[in-house]
Amino acid sequence: MIKPCNGTTWTAPALCDWLRAERGVEISADWLAELLHRDGFRWKRTRDSLQHKADPVLQQAARAQLEDLRPCGRKRTPENAT
Repeated sequence: MIKPCNGTTWTAPALCDWLRAERGVEISADWLAELLHRDGFRWKRTRDSLQHKADPVLQQAARAQLEDLRPCGRKRTPENAT
């Protein structure tokens, strides 16, 4: 038995397997995706991000430290960026 849990990222084949096991419904993944799309369901591939864990104070300190390391105190410009 397939048990959905919070945070599960469903794929069309996994949803088809769940429908078959739990509801006895036989449907192809392509047709299911077509039906879901037709009814307004959309998907995007999930992306890993640590942005929500970023500490703004530490980021600002790191930026200041990098600025101190620039040769001759020059500001970063597109011409001298490396």
